[in-house]
Amino acid sequence: MNKTETIDHIARSADLSKEAAGRVMDAFDARLKAHTAEGKRVVFRGFGSFSRGLPAQKTGRNPRTGKTITYTAYHKPKNVPAVGETALRNEIAADAQVSLAEAGRALAALRAAITTSMRKGGIATFYGFGRFYVGKRSARNGRNPRTGASVLIRAARVPRFRASKTGNTGGKFSAGEGLRAAVN
Repeated sequence: MNKTETIDHIARSADLSKEAAGRVMDAFDARLKAHTAEGKRVVFRGFGSFSRGLPAQKTGRNPRTGKTITYTAYHKPKNVPAVGETALRNEIAADAQVSLAEAGRALAALRAAITTSMRKGGIATFYGFGRFYVGKRSARNGRNPRTGASVLIRAARVPRFRASKTGNTGGKFSAGEGLRAAVN
């Protein structure tokens, strides 16, 4: 699912015109990027949270040549201020020039579009922001923290997010329980 298909879905589901749905999508993208650039975490209850990763230089090996290389890796920040869904909805309504109810319905439709796409095993791509897809986590051995006994952890399908290198470098996403349940 790409941005155009998502806008069409939002327009149908939220009872908006395509132009208004496009403005909502653009406002969502702009506000999400602005908040994460300020170092804040944007939280959608049940869906997940977005944040900007902190860059750190790491060393590794080039698998083809075996030479040591240095690259930038981004890790999730801890204890950062959060922006809730209500505040984001209010900002989107003001930016997109729609009512609060329409902005709320549009955000719910956006979440539903991404969840439905991932449930079917598809990819939801937004140019300049990133893409949501379903990853596979293989079975592995773990430890019971109480007893120390070895436990087999089953293989699972997990929601993943890859930030765009053009406009959202270092973007991080932590999937919520609702999205994880929808994928499995």
